[in-house]
Amino acid sequence: MMRTFTITTRDGSIWMPSYLTSIDSKTCIGCCRCFKVCSRDVMHLHGVDDAGEILGPCDDEDDDFDGKLNRMIMVVDDAGRCIGCGACGRVCPKNCQTHVAADGLAT
Repeated sequence: MMRTFTITTRDGSIWMPSYLTSIDSKTCIGCCRCFKVCSRDVMHLHGVDDAGEILGPCDDEDDDFDGKLNRMIMVVDDAGRCIGCGACGRVCPKNCQTHVAADGLAT
């Protein structure tokens, strides 16, 4: 069975999904713009300590991880939910996301 990675849109043009695979923790500023435009719950805000270690998801605004919180970043924690629309990449002010075209992902 042959897999097709392109989609024909309503106007007949060809489109290929490009899936979010990662967010660079060194350049992400945790602005949440990508989270706000994502309708699929692909990424969430996580806390990071002084050493750059991810502490875990930030469940509420008061979570400071016992004083270890240095900053917050977005983390792709459910990549399988991504539909490849690219909205998150278009709003990211730091261009810290990696997207891979559907035909470039291992099946």
